[in-house]
Amino acid sequence: MKIAFVHFYTFRLFRGIETLIISLANALVEKGIEVSIVSARPTIQPLIEPDPRIKIYTYPTFRYFEHLTIVPFYVTHFARYEYDQVVVFFADFGEGIAWRIINKIRDIPLILYLCYPYSDVPERYHSFLDLGWQHKAKHILADATWVADEAQELFQASVSVVPIGTNPDRFRPDSVKRKALRQQLGFSDNEVVLLNVSALEQRKGTWRVIKAMGRLKDKFPLLRYFILGQGDDERNLRQMVKELQLEDVVIFGGTTSQLEYYYNMADIFIMLSDSEANSIACIEAMSCGLPVVVSRGGGFAETVPDQAGFLVAPDIFEEIDTELMKLIDNPLLRQRMGEVGRLHILDNFTWGRIADRYLELTQ
Repeated sequence: MKIAFVHFYTFRLFRGIETLIISLANALVEKGIEVSIVSARPTIQPLIEPDPRIKIYTYPTFRYFEHLTIVPFYVTHFARYEYDQVVVFFADFGEGIAWRIINKIRDIPLILYLCYPYSDVPERYHSFLDLGWQHKAKHILADATWVADEAQELFQASVSVVPIGTNPDRFRPDSVKRKALRQQLGFSDNEVVLLNVSALEQRKGTWRVIKAMGRLKDKFPLLRYFILGQGDDERNLRQMVKELQLEDVVIFGGTTSQLEYYYNMADIFIMLSDSEANSIACIEAMSCGLPVVVSRGGGFAETVPDQAGFLVAPDIFEEIDTELMKLIDNPLLRQRMGEVGRLHILDNFTWGRIADRYLELTQ
């Protein structure tokens, strides 16, 4: 079987769909599947290293017109190479125009993979509707049940769930990594470190955690909040930290390819986003044995079992503070919840299991 993943930003952004594509491709080639990744020319080094057996095709684009100038490269590629499955995540980044042209030459065995809810980005779904892809696709997949439910209602077509996974051999509890990075960052053993890993966008809710730090700093003077990520909201977040006088409490860490060190350095993973289709970072954190405090609903509700952390209403500050204080005050509870989360990941969310599910649903 020959599978191609098509996504403009695979080698231009750090998280989310980009990590899913490379990780799932790596798991599929381990099972003997021939996999290609078709994308725009790289501008970053990805967080996940692609397996050398993956065939990678990246094409040049030109400023201001990138999503148009890649179209002839897509057309030429799929006119030249035939695949049993072509997996697409969007239609607006050159894919839709290219498909209109390619389909005059040959039929493309299309699979849609939805990693974002209709309620958040309806314009992306209407692009699919305009192209009729909900009818042309051999399969429609989603990374969370609630994303699938929304899509089924809109498309009036069956949508199957193939969730995000992780590599538990890389993301695992490691006391050596913990000690090394905490020493490097200057954290004592007594400091309790909250960790967030996400794009710095308002919808990701990093601002909610910063406000919680403002409310809790006097009660817990050794509490710290470490933020990994970059994005358009970073300037606003830094200003909020300054206004709340949290410069010694909130640390902006940028981005890193050594995520496993940071999960091990931390004591609690927290993400209070508006909504989340599914979160690779949350799954990686649980795989590393961290308890989690995340927004109730969406993909988190499908990923986090009751005994692995707390699901909270992201805009009810009293609930956030109450659940955080339980974990801050009780290292044994943190350890117990982290162990439950790790076992849950091993049973359900390894990339090998995700690849098996993908193949089961699409072959």
